[in-house]
Amino acid sequence: MISTPQTLFKLMILFFLDSVDFSLSNAIISDFFLDRGYTDYFNIQTFFNELEEEKLISSSSTHKSTCYKITAEGKMTLDCFHYEISPDIKNEIKTYLKEHFNDIIEMLSISSDYSRLRTNEYIVTCKICERDSLIASVSITVASEELARLACENWAKNNSAIYSFIIKSLL
Repeated sequence: MISTPQTLFKLMILFFLDSVDFSLSNAIISDFFLDRGYTDYFNIQTFFNELEEEKLISSSSTHKSTCYKITAEGKMTLDCFHYEISPDIKNEIKTYLKEHFNDIIEMLSISSDYSRLRTNEYIVTCKICERDSLIASVSITVASEELARLACENWAKNNSAIYSFIIKSLL
């Protein structure tokens, strides 16, 4: 028997991550918990931090989001305690993933990030991925953080046209 709701929520996060073969964003998982009123945002962030400290999940972050993946240790933990999650909750998670699958894939397949190289110089990296495989990546250097943010925003809006232009130009 689970001793605390916190343990159940952590197992649910592990089950969520184990149910797909790609990384999931903090926002996707948080939305599931918040929409159903399971817990609040601050508790969810605490669970993510504790799971990462315990090496049950790993994360990768950009300037606007964090994505998580279950680790081998997380899979072993879930294998040992999966029965603690009720079949109803497991079905609810699976249904959520099925219903939101296309949105999740679209959200995770197009990404951009920037980092400061030196004063007045930022590198912007824009990517298209399929699951966790890189399809295309473009990096440019810009003169300000404002331009770096603008490039990220424009990539989100225009990635298809930009990708098509590059492919046509190269091939």
